[in-house]
Amino acid sequence: PKVPAAREVRLAPREVDVVACVAAGATNAAAAQRLGLRPETVKGYLRSAMRKLGAHTRLEAVVAARRAGLLP
Repeated sequence: PKVPAAREVRLAPREVDVVACVAAGATNAAAAQRLGLRPETVKGYLRSAMRKLGAHTRLEAVVAARRAGLLP
C-alpha cells in the first residue's frame, strides 16, 4: 500500500503522542496514564491517527508514522 508522504499527513500533537506511546509498546491504558488522558480519549486519538495514516492496525500506524517522518 502507498504510504502518504510527510507533507500529506497532518496529525494533531496528541495523535503523535499517542502513536509514539504505541510505538514504545504501551497499551491504550498505559498510554492514557502516561499522557494524563482517559483510555477512551486515547482510543479516539489512535483511531483518528490510523485513519489519517491509512493504517488498519496499531503496527501499521507506527510504521506509517515513521515513514512519514512523524516518529524517530
